[in-house]
Amino acid sequence: ASSSPRGPLHRGKMWGAGTGRAVGSRGRQLGCTAAAGARAAAARAVVPTAAAPRAVRWAQGRLPPGAWLLPARSAQVLGTRCASASAEEAGGEEHDPKAVVMVKRLPEDYVENTLRPHLESQLLDNIHVYNPAELAKISRAYAKQEVRQRVLVQKLADTVKDRITAFEAVDIIDILGALWTLIPQDDELFEVLEERILKKIDDFTALNFIGIIRIYNKRASKHHDLLAKVVPRLRELLGNYEAIELSEMLVSMAQSSDAAADMDTLMTLVPEIERRYNEVSMVHCINNIWALTQLKMAHQGLLTRVAEDLKNTTKTKDLTPGYMARIAWVYRRCNAWDMVAESMLPLIRGTAAEFRCGDFARLAQALPEERAMLQRIADLLRQTLADMGRKEFLLFTVGCVHGELMEDQPAAERERDSLASACIAYIREDQDNFKRDEVQKIVYMLWYAKRYRHLLDELPASWNALKEETLDYIRAKG
Repeated sequence: ASSSPRGPLHRGKMWGAGTGRAVGSRGRQLGCTAAAGARAAAARAVVPTAAAPRAVRWAQGRLPPGAWLLPARSAQVLGTRCASASAEEAGGEEHDPKAVVMVKRLPEDYVENTLRPHLESQLLDNIHVYNPAELAKISRAYAKQEVRQRVLVQKLADTVKDRITAFEAVDIIDILGALWTLIPQDDELFEVLEERILKKIDDFTALNFIGIIRIYNKRASKHHDLLAKVVPRLRELLGNYEAIELSEMLVSMAQSSDAAADMDTLMTLVPEIERRYNEVSMVHCINNIWALTQLKMAHQGLLTRVAEDLKNTTKTKDLTPGYMARIAWVYRRCNAWDMVAESMLPLIRGTAAEFRCGDFARLAQALPEERAMLQRIADLLRQTLADMGRKEFLLFTVGCVHGELMEDQPAAERERDSLASACIAYIREDQDNFKRDEVQKIVYMLWYAKRYRHLLDELPASWNALKEETLDYIRAKG
């Protein structure tokens, strides 16, 4: 029976749909193309019945690799789909339901004529039925609009006041920043929010408290009652975080534009980081002092402990050139280079060939007196000048200017293969690809480096308008 077409396979009406050829006596040929077969992949179903295992093996032996078996009814349905798919394929790609659909770009006036009117309509007519989560969403959306109607903003604030008892901790966090953007002068609104924060104080996380402190520190009137309860709670919650997470918080705060409003948070966070100094790696310790330096804080305790660790060759053997440059920048910025000069200079000199453009720029800012070392790094980087991107080139030029490595002679007096000539040649060759802010950075850099101010006259003529505009701004600023 296993070798005969009239065995269990015939009685089960099994189909070899993978080849488009019927296996049973009442089979029909399926004109199924490859594309149609792919569409029918979801309908594939091998019959795993134990009743006819030998028949299945027989069919698989007779069918080519990749063939699969379907019951007759499934095959009929599949045949209909395949026929339809074949017709679609014959009709052209544009009818393929799985074809890539190109989404049209939003019109230029979408925000002005569609989004903003929709938001204003919701604020005007439907806001009274919004729950706190929806109020937070529309507040964030409207806060991003450049043009806002004061009446609608006030209506939103009044609605929040009326619905404040329904706000949970997550809703307060979601809406607080948007309300500060929309209506920072509404004292009643922020007092209502303060009361709700104190009532839900156990539901906030440490990161939530950092955000709350940042917003309320921006206000003219200090909310001493709020801070008196939030700051101790924050200190308690920070103890539950890993030391690495605390370091990441500090680095994140250092990169924020609102760092000036974070002093209360820093006074809580930094002592905890110092207490758990031994729980993090050398890299995180370096990041901590770098973040504090970014915040214009020289923490002598952490600087001293890191300097002591840098004397340990076991801890410094895996330092990358990037972190070496960061260490040099931090300690020179904090007027504490003498703490680490003896241990760091040999490491920096020994890895001069591995510094990238960004590291080179930082080293040139921190150690301009190490002219021989900087010259060696610049000579190595210059070999890749033709392959540098614009960002790398700008960093390379910053290093050359700060280290005073370029020739200061006018174009007519210097050699054609000089470093200054190579940089000017790069600028002229790629002049059409520089962005506006990149051109301004070059003008700023050359203007403030008096030794190289004459290079402004060698910049491309196509930059003249932007160059003069930037110079006028510099002169006006004084």
